[in-house]
Amino acid sequence: MQTNLFQTNEELYREAKVNDPNHVATPRFVVECIYNIIGIKEFKNIWFPFDNYDSEFKLRADELNLKYLATHIFDDLGNDFFKTLPPTGCELLISNPPFGEQNKIIERTFYLADSGKIKSFALLLPLSTLETLTRANMYEEHVNGLSIGIFKKRIKFKNCKGTFNKGCCWVCYNIPALENKKLWWI
Repeated sequence: MQTNLFQTNEELYREAKVNDPNHVATPRFVVECIYNIIGIKEFKNIWFPFDNYDSEFKLRADELNLKYLATHIFDDLGNDFFKTLPPTGCELLISNPPFGEQNKIIERTFYLADSGKIKSFALLLPLSTLETLTRANMYEEHVNGLSIGIFKKRIKFKNCKGTFNKGCCWVCYNIPALENKKLWWI
């Protein structure tokens, strides 16, 4: 991506939407579905670490009058997930993170939960995220609070070049509404 020194962060974001294969937007129905399943209104302090400007997570939260902090590498502060701390008292981290960095994202998210910086999380990830020894070990270590929701159909993501349909799942941790629901289908 070629950058102009005078571009605003929002302009850089709009450019990345077109050129960055890791930037795909979550469809509205996916956001509405998980909000209903986890009882989003029960969470008083929410963090959207990969969402800004036109994110459906943020737009729907505004409609529901939820208290949240939306951050993104392209926001005015350049909030990098790996360097940014969640808001104090964060009850829920929820987002569709870049699939290309899923190992690091999952690892840091569990770290944030283990260290008490967040209470729970819900990450929209490709089904393949359930594979590999590295991720399996992370999930096994946290199995007591883990809940996996698998989509019955592939999701057609928005704002991407060509076709981007993925088999996906929600990897959730310490979500009270899912306490007795370890594996479920959407």
